[in-house]
Amino acid sequence: CQEGAVCTAAALLENAIAAFKTPGLRDLGHSAPYMHTGQFDTLSSVLRFYQGVAAQARAATLRNADPQLARIALIEQDIAALTAFLRALNEDYN
Repeated sequence: CQEGAVCTAAALLENAIAAFKTPGLRDLGHSAPYMHTGQFDTLSSVLRFYQGVAAQARAATLRNADPQLARIALIEQDIAALTAFLRALNEDYN
């Protein structure tokens, strides 16, 4: 939107398309540490974090929780399988 102009939702959307690049999952296993603070060294630690956050969201003990968090339902077997899947997306550089 131009200076002083009223921005409509359509104009904002048009200006936002391709403005943000979401990181892909390819080679995720080679990019530790994880999270914006680098607080986790393994993919399974990240998944366990989200497992706990989801439980807090369902119990309404997480302040300002996104409603989507409560829909995450991981069990331990899911974590192992999901970690293996994410590692399978790594490129073999040898």
